[in-house]
Amino acid sequence: LHTLVAQPSRQSNSFCCSTQVFSTCLGMAAEVSALDVVSGICGAVCCTYVGLPFDVVKVRLQNQSVTPASAAWKRCAATAPYRGLTDCLRRIAYEEGALGLFRGAIPALACAVAENSVGITVQHAAHRGLATLSGDPHARFTLPTECMLGGFTGLFTAVAMCPFEVAKVKLQVLRGQGGGSHGLSACVRQIARQDGFSGFYRGLTGMWARDVPFNAIFFGAYEGTCTMMMRWQNLPRKDELPPAAVMAAGGFAGAVGWSCVIPFDVAKTRLQTGQLQGSFPEAMRSIAAREGFRGLFSGWGAAVARAIPANAALFFGVEMSGRWLHEFLAA
Repeated sequence: LHTLVAQPSRQSNSFCCSTQVFSTCLGMAAEVSALDVVSGICGAVCCTYVGLPFDVVKVRLQNQSVTPASAAWKRCAATAPYRGLTDCLRRIAYEEGALGLFRGAIPALACAVAENSVGITVQHAAHRGLATLSGDPHARFTLPTECMLGGFTGLFTAVAMCPFEVAKVKLQVLRGQGGGSHGLSACVRQIARQDGFSGFYRGLTGMWARDVPFNAIFFGAYEGTCTMMMRWQNLPRKDELPPAAVMAAGGFAGAVGWSCVIPFDVAKTRLQTGQLQGSFPEAMRSIAAREGFRGLFSGWGAAVARAIPANAALFFGVEMSGRWLHEFLAA
């Protein structure tokens, strides 16, 4: 496992090391720490309410065609397509009120809690397992290893958050209609009535296609950036990094991750809202054929605008709550 740690390598059999990593990940994923779960929930709350307005905008932009203005544009301004990030923000606030920017807050929070409580727990457990095998509980790993651990985490987070994601995007695409708890319960009943249990996992393939590479890039970028900052500041442990450094690493990781996977997110959104039917590859081909390459990047600006502050808040919540909990329990 020395090849996995961020230090000079002394092993040559890469296949053997890869096998060790995979088996270790599977074993350590079951090593659940209550502190990791609580930290993931704290991070999810911070992430959700900082980034939700931009998430609503992202979904609205992704769910519309980027084709030129149609007759609908001329007939009714209320149903006209949005012309970009600022136009979408302005019109939602004007037409639906400030609360329109927080539409789908309940499923969004549930989705974030499911994603981060599972994701942080699995990622930390796998990290601890590899660190234990390396003989150093605070070991830092190479970028490819961090990316592999992140991708492994994405397999679990997609399954955990898919039902909440389906409900969330269906609520967020509504325009000018009720969006409170009644809207959520009606939405859940409609999904169950029309599609049954499988309806809550509509677009799961798309979520795997998005979340596995996203988590690989996301956690790789975050942990890699933290490792660089630790070296610059001569810090032996990540929990000694100042909050500003943690937030900078989280914001950077979010922007890079979302920029890389936005085409998969667009296809997933169209499938989950019911605008497109069929398989995930068919949805991507349909979007590209009708709207061109640009269509696959609908909502990119909103996704990145959300990702930077939301993921800075996410890792601030995760890391700071973890430190506070450890200090509290040690007292």
